[in-house]
Amino acid sequence: MSMLIETFKSTTMKMLATYCQQYMNANWENVWKQHLPETERIFAKNGDSAYGFFCIKLFHPLVAELAGAGLTPRPILPGSFVQSDERWGPPEDRERRFWSVICQTDGRELGTLVTRIFHDHTRLRIPRPPQIYSISVTDHTDIPDVIIQSEPNERKDGFYA
Repeated sequence: MSMLIETFKSTTMKMLATYCQQYMNANWENVWKQHLPETERIFAKNGDSAYGFFCIKLFHPLVAELAGAGLTPRPILPGSFVQSDERWGPPEDRERRFWSVICQTDGRELGTLVTRIFHDHTRLRIPRPPQIYSISVTDHTDIPDVIIQSEPNERKDGFYA
């Protein structure tokens, strides 16, 4: 693949991750508060699946924006629970990492967005905003290993790389 195409993909994915992180920072608390009564009902009946409900509400507008820009996340953002991994942090600040390969309208893969969802296993609580970063790997068999081994770095501007 040409250097220009690789640079385009990398630049696009970094820009997209930054945009998505800005969206998270601006919206996660309001979405949490707006849907808290229903989230509490779900948590009382089904425990941690309440966090999945929150993610659906939080990510739905972002997925619509991506579609409008001709981008399709596969699987839909933040990613599939089955393909996610949770192995970081104490019970009150547990981290689960999801991933979605971002495709153009023509099906070409640009890269992968990784979403870090922080949640509490001791009570219903989101201790901090989701964090989003990009990786260049798009092969579904390689992504889990890359995510497990990577430690995203916070940049000076508060975003992740």
